[in-house]
Amino acid sequence: MFRALRFFFHYGWKYDKLYVVEKILYQFVNSLVPLAAALLPKLVIDELTGAGRAEKLALYVAAVTGYVFLAGALSAFLEKDSFSHRLKVDAAFGQALHETQAKADLAALEDPEYLDLRRKAEKFITCDYHGFGYLLDCALDIAGQCVTLAGAAAMVFTLNGYLAPLFALTALLGGWIELRARKKAMALYDQIVAASRGWQYYADLFGDYSCGKEIRLNRLARWLLGREKRFLTEAIDGMKRQNDHYIRAGAAGAACQFVQQAAAYAWLCAAALRGTIGIGDFAMYASAAAVFGAALRRVMGSAVEIRHYDGYFDDVQRYLHLPATLRQGPGLPLPAGPRRIEFRNVGFRYPGQAAWALRHVSLTLEPGETLSVVGENGAGKTTFVKLLTRLYDPTEGAILLDGADIRTLDLEAYMGLFGTVFQDFRLFSFSLRDNVAFDQPRTDEEVADLLALAGLKERVASLPWGVQTCVNRTFDEHGFEPSGGEAQKIALARALCRDAPIVVLDEPTSALDPRAERDLYARFAALTAGKSAVFISHRLGSARFCDRVAVFAGGRLAEYGSHWELMAQKGLYAELYGLQASLYSEAEKQDCPREAPDGLDGPGELR
Repeated sequence: MFRALRFFFHYGWKYDKLYVVEKILYQFVNSLVPLAAALLPKLVIDELTGAGRAEKLALYVAAVTGYVFLAGALSAFLEKDSFSHRLKVDAAFGQALHETQAKADLAALEDPEYLDLRRKAEKFITCDYHGFGYLLDCALDIAGQCVTLAGAAAMVFTLNGYLAPLFALTALLGGWIELRARKKAMALYDQIVAASRGWQYYADLFGDYSCGKEIRLNRLARWLLGREKRFLTEAIDGMKRQNDHYIRAGAAGAACQFVQQAAAYAWLCAAALRGTIGIGDFAMYASAAAVFGAALRRVMGSAVEIRHYDGYFDDVQRYLHLPATLRQGPGLPLPAGPRRIEFRNVGFRYPGQAAWALRHVSLTLEPGETLSVVGENGAGKTTFVKLLTRLYDPTEGAILLDGADIRTLDLEAYMGLFGTVFQDFRLFSFSLRDNVAFDQPRTDEEVADLLALAGLKERVASLPWGVQTCVNRTFDEHGFEPSGGEAQKIALARALCRDAPIVVLDEPTSALDPRAERDLYARFAALTAGKSAVFISHRLGSARFCDRVAVFAGGRLAEYGSHWELMAQKGLYAELYGLQASLYSEAEKQDCPREAPDGLDGPGELR
């Protein structure tokens, strides 16, 4: 139980010490209010039924009302101000958590087990949306209630020595029943997490603009709603069964409270009838008994809360220590070589997969060389690029940079060698300038020049605020929605902006029209001048302007050489090239039986 408390105390103290101090003061101030409320009315009543001295009554009333006023005002300040500090702690912890996620291995972020782990960790960190630090509040509440408990117990024991043990026994019984209920509820949580994640996925689809066209044109709404309802029903069923446990625990707690109050009032009434206590004593002891019982229940309730969430502590520790094996090497500086990269018998399997995504791959990317990576879907092309850019490390074999194993090199420095556009690139709801340059110290003019080089000169000129125009309308109603081809060109400008020695383009023309594609091919030499380049495409005509071609098939490097060498071998590359060329030829014969324009072998292909 104390692991969770240490966790929240550690981060609360680390990020804002005043938060912890104010929470402690808040508990101390509030712990004395019930005791004053029980004791001071006795003095007033005794004075009213006794001497009735006005000055004494005024003193007692002033003491009661004055303390309540001061305690209430101070309590309100501490409660609200400490909440402001708690928000700062929450924000600081969140940023630290995001940094951990950013440094974690990419494999961890796409693992379904990690996604469920994330939900469980968030349950602990936010304590079911009570907020960060809720368990620390519970712990401090226990400390405050113990002060209240001690004072109330002293009053109750002066009346009867058996009442306090009875109250303690019934409170412990109620706490034990509630703890059992929470354990049973926790057993259902894994089911609820998985169902809730599925429910949330489908719920997000309906508000996702990128899915809007598919849902409407394919009339998917009813079908998706049905699938969402299955997850929703499963999640709600699990939550209902959880609540059934809590309801039974609440009924048992109410029964324990009834026993406490019945015993206290029975004893007090009997003592009053015997004349052993007066009206003032009756009021004090009745209040003390109620305060004692309430404080005990709060102590037990807070302890049960802490014990309940402590069950998720191990998940939090795993979540906060996501695998970052790529950063565990020596972190040596990059060698001062010409940037020659060699794959030496490289093999790779994705985590949890038995099949090899790549196997026995050996090739070399020479400085300044352009390499075309081709192959059918699932051949291993994108996996090759992920290994090249060190998003993953090989399962077997080694990748060398100027003779040094890249696993021994500083990860950030090595990744800085690449300007990359992946097929599934993302544009952000930032300005066009920030989408291209990010944190690079580039002027607006330099960004505009890069966008012009990528083929967006006229489009940028038409925008209301040029490169400062927002992409998408998430934050600015005047933002612009780039077409697929325009988005691809923005991503290309982003890769060029890094001015990295190696450019990697994964299907960079997949969303371009034939004119834009031909223009990109024509300017490819200018775009990659003085750099090494890796070009992945299903359109084999692009391989003709590259120095070498790597043909992947079934996760292996099937062929390797220049376009002309591979065509002369009449192997897989020549076959694929011929199949693609035949599609153009047959289409021309059937639909457009004219000569191809000078300089082209077929639509979109350079001679």
